[in-house]
Amino acid sequence: MKKLRCLLAPAWLAAILTGVPAAYAAPAPVAVQNPSEVHAIVVGIDQYQHLAQLRGAVADAKDIEASLRVMGVTDIAALYDDKADRDSILKAVYDLSARVKRGDLVILSIAGHGAQEPERVKGSEADGKDAVFLLAGFEPAGAGTRQRILDKEFNHLIKIFESRGARVAFVADSCSGGGLAREVDPRGEQLIYRAVPTYQITEDELKPVSSPSDAFSTELDFDRSIFLAAVDKHSKAPEVKVPGVEGYRGALSYAFARALEGAADANGDGKITVEELFAYVRQVTYQLSDQRQMIVSASPPSVKASVEPVVELTRSVTYIAPPSPSPTGALSARIGAGAGVNLPPKKPTLAVERPVRIATLDGSNTELIGLAPLEAKFEIVSPRQNPELVWDPKSGDVIAAGDVIAHEVSRDDLPAVIDRAAAIRALKAMATRSVQPILLMPDSKLHRLGAQVDVSIDQLSDRSLIMFNIAGDGTVQLLYPQNAAEAGPMEKPQFRLPIKVRAPFGADQIVAISAPDRMPELAQALGRLNARRTAGQLVKFIAQNSDADMRVGSVGVFTSP
Repeated sequence: MKKLRCLLAPAWLAAILTGVPAAYAAPAPVAVQNPSEVHAIVVGIDQYQHLAQLRGAVADAKDIEASLRVMGVTDIAALYDDKADRDSILKAVYDLSARVKRGDLVILSIAGHGAQEPERVKGSEADGKDAVFLLAGFEPAGAGTRQRILDKEFNHLIKIFESRGARVAFVADSCSGGGLAREVDPRGEQLIYRAVPTYQITEDELKPVSSPSDAFSTELDFDRSIFLAAVDKHSKAPEVKVPGVEGYRGALSYAFARALEGAADANGDGKITVEELFAYVRQVTYQLSDQRQMIVSASPPSVKASVEPVVELTRSVTYIAPPSPSPTGALSARIGAGAGVNLPPKKPTLAVERPVRIATLDGSNTELIGLAPLEAKFEIVSPRQNPELVWDPKSGDVIAAGDVIAHEVSRDDLPAVIDRAAAIRALKAMATRSVQPILLMPDSKLHRLGAQVDVSIDQLSDRSLIMFNIAGDGTVQLLYPQNAAEAGPMEKPQFRLPIKVRAPFGADQIVAISAPDRMPELAQALGRLNARRTAGQLVKFIAQNSDADMRVGSVGVFTSP
């Protein structure tokens, strides 16, 4: 059994890269013959009139819209903020249902607040509660009660499309529960969730379009449509910071947009199957959210997920950078039959990354003045400006996104911790390009002294594997392989690494990298950098030597006495 031996000590420092791999640039468009139609209705709401504001829902919807337009999709109804009222959404659905044809794909996405209400049809929900999507003008009394859509209403609307022979990919980047994967340290950055507290409806003016029979249907009752949700009904998910993207985002929407652009095409055959879509979106969401989210996905029994294509592209990998809301370009997509044209993607290059934002807990920041960086640039900000790192000078704790990542950190140690943050940011960016499935078991909670957790790596058949840990202070620890015999391709699809929790406590980032061939250069680099605070150097080496066949994945192990 492996034991993490990365001790936190003031003298250990890390160096980190100044950039992350840029996304693959889209090559010249490849024409397709007789492509089936793709349509979309995208909804994003940040500006609520009577509820807490969100920061990334509109950006989510615009990102999906932009990705579709780059792919050549033109029939898109985009509804943002106050334009996303109930009547407009229903009109968009009914208008589109009159245009779709058999075999068409409809992408229906909504990003915004969710909630739960007592079920309207008794016995239709196991917990007695309906999930609800809240629109910009919602309030729990009077006319504002119309500005919401029940989850069963969406099931009804999807069946309208299916009655015309179309299929729907429904993406719900919202949450309605209150459960947390891990408790949040209040000293860190404030996390914003897409869920609102329980409310009492009075003078309800909502007249659902769904029938009582719709209340008993589930996603498994669809004909060919598929479903993706940010979390399960009882959990809530935060808006996150995505590497290389300004502001905040929903991890699910971001992953879905990248999947459409081709990053989900794991085998490079030009087809993104249901299975590939679910696997990619699940892993990228899981990793971008620091394991605070585990998406829910569903497809009906009639869909053969391993072979059924959601989107069929004209090239095997078509990943591009997150586009602007008004993109130019014409990457074509097709749905249904026919193979894509396999064009190798360009090798990624390094791009300058924004500085890491840091603040002291008391807001004075006096102890940060004159602090010299190692390799990663940083910016000193107020605690109210949503810093990525918050340092408590009294205890020495460093908090990132609600998690304590290191204890007893002195002022001189801070540049190394800053470099670690930049390194993990870079690893997440690499994972969105080509993700290696990785899972922390039994869960992603805060694990106490003496507990055992397992890191499970999947989809490893005939691939070489390298694993290492980055401790809270930036120290690199080689975990696998431990000898030359282990360096070759794996014979089994899954590998498990047991880890015993012990001091020092905080956060360890377990990184898995796989490739079809041995990775001697990376192994040699690890040999030089192992057991030292060299996370920055190592991640920079990975970025400079990565290729299209390399997969990257990482999980955080958060521990406490």
